[in-house]
Amino acid sequence: MAESELVLLSPDDPVEDAPEAAGRARTRLELVRSRKGWARGYQLPDAARPVLKEASRTSLARATMAAAGDLSALLALSLGAAAAHAALPAGAAWAVTVLAVVVIGRFGRAQECMVHEASHRNWQRNGRLNDLLANVLAGFPTASQVGSYRRQHVIHHAHLGSAEDPDIQRYEEFKLEELTGCRRWELVKGVAKRLPRYNWGWYTTIGTNPVTLALTGGWFLAVFGIVAVVASPGFAVVAWAHWLAGYALVLPTIRMIGEAGEHRYLAGDTVFNATISNIGWAHRWIVHPHGDGFHTLHHLWSSVPHHQIRGMHEVLAGMDTESYAAGIYWRDKVLETPRLGL
Repeated sequence: MAESELVLLSPDDPVEDAPEAAGRARTRLELVRSRKGWARGYQLPDAARPVLKEASRTSLARATMAAAGDLSALLALSLGAAAAHAALPAGAAWAVTVLAVVVIGRFGRAQECMVHEASHRNWQRNGRLNDLLANVLAGFPTASQVGSYRRQHVIHHAHLGSAEDPDIQRYEEFKLEELTGCRRWELVKGVAKRLPRYNWGWYTTIGTNPVTLALTGGWFLAVFGIVAVVASPGFAVVAWAHWLAGYALVLPTIRMIGEAGEHRYLAGDTVFNATISNIGWAHRWIVHPHGDGFHTLHHLWSSVPHHQIRGMHEVLAGMDTESYAAGIYWRDKVLETPRLGL
């Protein structure tokens, strides 16, 4: 089996019933165990195993609808901003532009979270629609492909905390943990200083290559080509420029803040105590959409899809107050110092 086809599972993750799926899962577990990374640091209570099994059920329809909703919002924002420049006074039109670009960046972040979901086959556990739909609805617009993303992300899960972990390499290169606990102006300066090199490094890490860039270009040409035919070429260019500005300026800023808040590599020594759950309202709605903020649970059981992960976290926190709830690191505000225990 090619490494790019793997879906990383932990020893507790439920295995599909089909024999061929069970064989693939065993191969994945052998891959995990053969690599050096931090110990898990948490044992799932036996009483919670049925909960985990139920929470690991995927829904292709729900994942597709979530990604299609993000894409629809992006199109509406881009077209609406272009229409504002055609119909409103300059001052009002530029105010719409600023607002649209900011919100476009947020929905771009949501698309990246859905690519991450697909890298774990959490759209569809078996079959080709997982990667195909994720690429068309979220991957190509964000200059990524699920297969390439998966190749790197599997290493992050298997090697967490080791020198092979691509995320720890980025944490060290950009000193991302220094952003924790910064005051607002210090955070703005810290993000701005890192942003150009950080954004380039992101696309290198997720495996964006000339083929992916060509597919991204083709995707945008098809979408805004239709806009040009229906409206006008000039209208299409203005709409696309808003989309591009949101992705170039706002999306990487949100992504950096999100990535900086996911782990505490300097203080942690297990998967459980080195991973942070970011669960405040700003995390859920802006920085970590589609359940991405429940990162501790994700690293323990990557098979839990985005629409199930918050419920699983809440149930487990109630069932295991002495270990899970008492030992988890989490935040309520963006990049505040992590709190211990719910």
